[in-house]
Amino acid sequence: MKITKLKEDLLYYDIEKRIDSIKSKKNINIFLFRITKIIVFIAGATVTVITGWRITNSDSINFNPDNYVLIISAAITVFAAIEGLFNFKDKGKSNDLLLFELRRLRDRICFDFDKNPDIYEKNKEAHFLNYQEILEYQKIIIENSDNDEE
Repeated sequence: MKITKLKEDLLYYDIEKRIDSIKSKKNINIFLFRITKIIVFIAGATVTVITGWRITNSDSINFNPDNYVLIISAAITVFAAIEGLFNFKDKGKSNDLLLFELRRLRDRICFDFDKNPDIYEKNKEAHFLNYQEILEYQKIIIENSDNDEE
């Protein structure tokens, strides 16, 4: 739920801006997660093909595919390590949680404003405190995700 009249309200504007920012971060993390999985899958399949090709072409003197297998195996290790290090999927899930809370707060603000702008002004302090609480949860989630990696 969005209300264009509230665009000038700083709290509402900040919530909208944060929702958009988290949505884009979530989409980037999901995209990176999928790309790294695809690259690991393709690289793993390529190693299997090259390993089998070396066996069938063992009589060739000039071609040594061992170096290609080594390079592809190293690439697989790097991509798997990047995905494991940054946990794109977990970051996307934590962004989903924050989006849910921020959207719920935005909807409460819009509901109050639709009922009566005076009710919104009366509850504005409570909405702001709720917003600060959500931001504190975000900070805790980020700190806990960093501690889990150590």
